[in-house]
Formats: sequence, C-alpha cells, structure tokens
Amino acid sequence: MSTASPSIYLLYGNDEFAIRSFLEERLKAKMGEKSDATMDITTLDGRECSLETVQTETRTMPFLSKRRMVVLFNPTSLAKGKNQAKFMDLLGSLPPTTAFVLIEDKILDEKHWLTSWCKEHMDLAWTQLFALPKGPAMSNWILEQAQGMGGAFEPTAAQLLASYVDEDPRLAKSEIEKLLTYVDFSRPVAEEDVRNLVADVRQGDVFQMVDAIGYGDGEKAFAMLRRLLEEGDALPLFGMIVRQFRLLIQVRELLDLNPAQDHYQIAQEIGVHPYPIQKILPQAKLFNLPQLKTIYHRLSEVDQAIKTGQLNDKLALDLLIASLTK
Repeated sequence: MSTASPSIYLLYGNDEFAIRSFLEERLKAKMGEKSDATMDITTLDGRECSLETVQTETRTMPFLSKRRMVVLFNPTSLAKGKNQAKFMDLLGSLPPTTAFVLIEDKILDEKHWLTSWCKEHMDLAWTQLFALPKGPAMSNWILEQAQGMGGAFEPTAAQLLASYVDEDPRLAKSEIEKLLTYVDFSRPVAEEDVRNLVADVRQGDVFQMVDAIGYGDGEKAFAMLRRLLEEGDALPLFGMIVRQFRLLIQVRELLDLNPAQDHYQIAQEIGVHPYPIQKILPQAKLFNLPQLKTIYHRLSEVDQAIKTGQLNDKLALDLLIASLTK
C-alpha cells in the first residue's frame, strides 16, 4: 500500500474471515480512538440501500476523525443496469475526506467492471483478493499463522489440523491459539497435541445437525445447535454451517455429473482434503441441488443480517434452523 491513502478500497474474495479481519484490524484501526471513530464510520448493504443514500454518505464531512469511512457490502448488487455508470461516476468524484471501502464476498474476475475500474484508477483505488486457502494451502496457512503468533507447528500437525478445520480460517485461528497456549509457545505443536485437543467433535455435531435438517427433524437440529453453542461462539459455528453447505453443493454437482466418483476423486476435483468429503458423500444424497442452492441463499441472507447488525448471531442461528426444518 502506498504512503498516500487511497480513496477506495476494494476487498473481495471468498475468505470472509480475512476480509473482516483486514477491515477491523487494518482499516478501521487507522481511524483513531474507537469511541471517536464510530461516529465517522457508516456501514451499508448494496442489496438494501439506494445509490442516493451512498452518495449522501460518501459526501458527508467527517465529525471527529480526519477521514470519514463508508463501508459498502455487495456494491455490485447496487451497481446494476443504469446504476453502474452512475456508481463509477461516484467512485471518480469522492472527496479526499472519505475512505470508501467496497466489500464483495466472492471472487471477481480480472475483467469484471469493478476490478477493471480500480486497476485503471490506481491513484484512487487499492484492491486485494482474499481467497480461502484450500487443500495443502491451508496447511501452509496454519504454519504461517503460528509463526506470526510467535509459535510453531510440526508439518504433520498442521496437516492434521487442516483436515479438521477444512476451509474455515476463523476456526483454524482459534484452534492455533489454543494449541500454542497449550504448549506454552515453548515447542512446536505436534500431531499428538492436535489429536488430544482438537478432536473432531464439533464437526461431527455439525454433520448430525445438517443430517437433521436434511430429514426435516427440527427438534434434533435444535438440540445439536444448543450443544454446539455450549462448546463455542455462534459466529465460528455459522462459518462451519456455511462451509458444510458449500461443500455439499460442490459434491452434489459432481455426483449429478458422475455418480460413480469416489471421495478421493471428488476431493481432488474440488481441491480439499479427502477426509471431510468421505463423510459428506452420504449426506449429499439427502438433498437435491435446487434444495441446497435455496438453503445456501438463505445462509447468505442470514450472514448479511448478522454483519449489518439486524440480527443477534445466536438468534439468527435459531431462526435459520427454524426456517430450514419447518
């Protein structure tokens, strides 16, 4: 990032945890004292607000900070049709007192109009792709995170933890911290430490809860949800549920193309560890592809409600299970 602060920050990709961490720990931290900065930070959702609202917010002068920050989730949902040209005009006319943060929770193609605009205006915009680590990349990510926290993992321990947490960096980071604390940062975390402290219990409970959803068993699904919430926070749990259904969609699509594929072939095709795919295969048969896509759309709606503060995370999970098993 250059010394001159950009007016526009485009954060995009499917690693929601990394995007939120960057937003909170890097961008919002620059705003100054939290109590003062809150007055100068506005969060909007492009699927719900109007272009006029965005224009008003981005042109409002800061109150207590040097710069005002406007965070817009899902900007491409807002900038459709005639709004696209108007949105690009807005990007090019931002006052220097506004930092406009655009967040897309998906990977945009390099030729996408928004990424193209940002690359053509590098004097104004800074972009960063946040992609989920997959397969071997997750093991490397764990090793790097441990080193950044002042500890270390044996490679086999990192591989085992990667197989447990799959594509959930938030859960992985929590487990890394727990394991490093367990060894008191005095030695590398070993494979045995991971087996002893990070038993696959939570993931097993998530599987049972998703099974219950597949069978329409609301009572069991709620019982599993209560058990999972006793063991951890709601947001990491929600991430596990989202990841589970994302994998189910990928597996179901591949099975529809070739029912004879085994879990090794599917894991290689998707780019994840074979272990969770082996467990997911029978579960995928409980759903058809349209059902899974409908559920995933509902998960996306709940995700936005949590991020924008419309719903408490635990209440959101309760309502989610109720809507999926009614």
